[in-house]
Amino acid sequence: MVEPISLTVFATSIVGFVFTTASTTVVQKATEATLEKIKTLADMVKERLKSNPQVVTELEKESDEDKDLETIRFYLESELRQNKDFREDIQRLYDEINQALENEGEGSNIMNVYGEKAYQQNQNKGKIYNADQITINEK
Repeated sequence: MVEPISLTVFATSIVGFVFTTASTTVVQKATEATLEKIKTLADMVKERLKSNPQVVTELEKESDEDKDLETIRFYLESELRQNKDFREDIQRLYDEINQALENEGEGSNIMNVYGEKAYQQNQNKGKIYNADQITINEK
């Protein structure tokens, strides 16, 4: 279950995964069953947010650079906070997708970056970490 303190990161992760092309390489290698779950997740979020004209306008934009992902994230987070059943359904499906991707060998260390922030989820079952800056030291 997502705790309220991490709903911002959870909503950001969903928006980055479902509504950007950043996850294209993962999605291309997913099985048909996993692709169907990803589509279901996207449809659930779109259905919940369809009454908001700002979100609809952003989702209709073709280019990720043109989309205001922060607007989508803001309204998704609001829905997640206000509706426990919706939050639990989204969390369950999101966990199933991550588990399936991990089992397929494509899901470890998912990172979504936008708005100058990076959000990474390791092993798809662990905690979600966010960072203003990431440093990678290699030998």
